[in-house]
Amino acid sequence: MAGVTMEDGTPVLGNLEIKGRFLVLMVNSAERAQRGTELVQNILGRMVRAPLTTLQTIEQVKAAHQGKRPSAHDMPPEIAAPLVHAMLDKQYRATLDAPVGMLGETSPRAAARTKAGRQKIAEWLKYLEMRSSSGPNPNDPIATYDFSWIWNELNVQDLRR
Repeated sequence: MAGVTMEDGTPVLGNLEIKGRFLVLMVNSAERAQRGTELVQNILGRMVRAPLTTLQTIEQVKAAHQGKRPSAHDMPPEIAAPLVHAMLDKQYRATLDAPVGMLGETSPRAAARTKAGRQKIAEWLKYLEMRSSSGPNPNDPIATYDFSWIWNELNVQDLRR
């Protein structure tokens, strides 16, 4: 959880998951475990029993997950796709106002103001579409991402062939 933040910048101090009949609190310090346990018990009261606690060192966590990189492939596509697409929407929305190397370190919005810039935007978007769809799985959430909103937002949809 170190360095993880919510959309508004609020730090994430722990994670709660329901696994079967169990409520699992995962944190990265004993203090957060104590605070989280108290919060859960205050909110849920008698609905939960006294917690069972396990501590793992960083080495133990690494060993348990060695070779198991979590990915969108680990969850059902109907759950993964909207999450991945929302993340990409957020990333690309921010990119529209940031310098892009393929556009001569100009933002896409600024490049859209000139004919030459619009042509570069079309090449850039075609490159992004090609890269996202070039994976081995055509149903991968990245491969199914729809870039059409960016073409429309930058008003270059006429250059999409």
